[in-house]
Amino acid sequence: MSWYVVDAVDKAFERTKKCLLEPFDFWKWVKLTIIVLLIGGGASFNGGGGNYSFDGSDVPSSQDIPAGISDIFQMISNNIAANASGYIIGAVLLVIILALVLAYISSVMEFVLVESLVSNSVKFWEYSRSFLGKGFGLFLFRLLLGFIYLVLIAIVTLPFIYYLMSQTDAGPGNSLAASIAYLIFLLIFIIFVLVIVGGIIGSFLNLSIPVSLYSGSSIFSAFSMVLKKFGQDWQQIIIYWIGRIVLNIAVAIIVGIVVLIIAAIALMLFLVIDGVLYLVLSALLLGSDLLIWIILAPVIFIQIIVFILAIAFVSMPASIFLKYHMLTFLQMWYSRFEIPMFDQLQDSDTGDTESYL
Repeated sequence: MSWYVVDAVDKAFERTKKCLLEPFDFWKWVKLTIIVLLIGGGASFNGGGGNYSFDGSDVPSSQDIPAGISDIFQMISNNIAANASGYIIGAVLLVIILALVLAYISSVMEFVLVESLVSNSVKFWEYSRSFLGKGFGLFLFRLLLGFIYLVLIAIVTLPFIYYLMSQTDAGPGNSLAASIAYLIFLLIFIIFVLVIVGGIIGSFLNLSIPVSLYSGSSIFSAFSMVLKKFGQDWQQIIIYWIGRIVLNIAVAIIVGIVVLIIAAIALMLFLVIDGVLYLVLSALLLGSDLLIWIILAPVIFIQIIVFILAIAFVSMPASIFLKYHMLTFLQMWYSRFEIPMFDQLQDSDTGDTESYL
């Protein structure tokens, strides 16, 4: 018996090479990098230019601040203290709204990425406008899953939380400490189970995105179709999950090595730039550390942004390869479902009857 997850590796690599290197198109790489970042597939790194430290002597005291500015700071501080609860609620709502907007954009980009790779043509704005509806369906699906996860956690943990809150005696003979420990282990177990279940559902959902896209069905219908196919041929999916774990580990190791090399080079370059800039500013501003750091802070911030984008740029091919691998596996596993892959269309136009699958 042929295992599709293994057979798909070579073809996925070939398609990745054709997409990214034949020919090499810098702006195509940039657009794919942006799409991957918006999906959330890009790595997130904390780092940047210089790593500076300074003691308390570099920070001006209240006596060093002019009276007018000091009064302004005091007024702002009093206003924040008086309206702290309102600001907190506003900040929480802002974070929730921002998270929902980003989640919706991520859902739209899932369809944009699939269509870009299948057609080997990245039309960012055109595809984005075309898949607003499908992206909204995927957004609702994910929102529903998140709500279900929260409800399940609440159903299991709330009785124990209620029990702990009802305990008032913390004496030696009380089982409160044991109950707390049990609740912690229970939460860890629930999270572990939900991570596994979420990974399984996420795998089905990823397979459902191209099915929804090229069958003209909703994401809910496509998900149902994938589940039905799983019932007919579950062995391939089980092996697919194992193979994807191995493949992800291998890709992560390769990307990690490349990222470490890029990070080392970037860090040394930024340290040299920041060091020279610091010396120049120190000479021009006669040691005014506060003003020097006011000038350096935006430079360091820009360096951090450039560093993150550079890492995302060099990491993007890994995400493209893994997505091509999923699409190629889907073609083999769900053979009656047609994906108009660009290389197959090219071969049919030239009369080449060689099968890629």
